[in-house]
Amino acid sequence: MASQFGITLAVAVVLGFFAGQWLDDHLNTSPLFTLIGVLLGLVASVLNTVRLYRALMLKTSVNVPPSSPAQTTESAPIADDGQPNG
Repeated sequence: MASQFGITLAVAVVLGFFAGQWLDDHLNTSPLFTLIGVLLGLVASVLNTVRLYRALMLKTSVNVPPSSPAQTTESAPIADDGQPNG
């Protein structure tokens, strides 16, 4: 799962960079669309990483239903071995 975060970040930024380079070459606006592409790639990768993180947290969380309270030592049954106390 950790590698998924890194791959998502790298792919989105690299794709934004190349898309910006392509637009800059065709429109003769040298650094403008490259910077915009990198920034959009970075924003997209952060949003996707947050989405993956939330999905992971929901998947790993354990919900205890309210109808089954946790048993404490006071409410736990006491073993009776048949021997008198003491």
